[in-house]
Amino acid sequence: MKKEYYLKNIIAFNPRWAYLLALPCALFWAAVYYWLLGTNVHRSFLVLFSLVCLASMYGLMRMLVVNLTLKFDTDCFYIIKENGQIRTCRKTDVLGFYSYSYAGINHQKSALRLEIHLVNGEKVYMDSIDPMDIQLLTQFLENLQRELNCEITKRGKFKKRYWYAVK
Repeated sequence: MKKEYYLKNIIAFNPRWAYLLALPCALFWAAVYYWLLGTNVHRSFLVLFSLVCLASMYGLMRMLVVNLTLKFDTDCFYIIKENGQIRTCRKTDVLGFYSYSYAGINHQKSALRLEIHLVNGEKVYMDSIDPMDIQLLTQFLENLQRELNCEITKRGKFKKRYWYAVK
C-alpha cells in the first residue's frame, strides 16, 4: 500500500477563485480590442482575441499551480507543498470528502477533483489542471478511502461526484 503520493500541477485553493482571476483578464483583452478596433465587430478578430484571452487565463492559472506531496502515517496526513510548507491534518478531524468516482471511466486520463472537509469547517482543495493517469487516480482514491476510513454515502449534485463520509 502506497503511503505517499506526488501530485503535479495542483490548484490548492477553491477553484471558484479562478473565476475572479479570469474576470480582469477578460476585461483587459476587451479593452485592448476596443482600443484597437473600436465598436467595429469583426468575427475573425473577435475569435483571435477570445483565443488570446483564454490562453492568458490558462497561463495565469499555470503560474498559480503547485506540486504537492501527500503523505500518510497512523494518525495524520500531511500536505507538503514544493516550497516546503507543510499542512498537517489529523485523520480524526476529517468529516469526509467530495471526489469523482474514477471507476468505470473509459478514458485513459482524467483530472483530479478533491475537496476534503474538516471538523473545524475548513476545506482542503486539490484540483489538477493537467489530466492524470486514470489508474493512478483510482489507486489514489482507494488509498485515501482506506487511510481516512471513508465510504461512499451519497451522490453529489453532479453525476460522477460523490460524498465519501467517515464510517
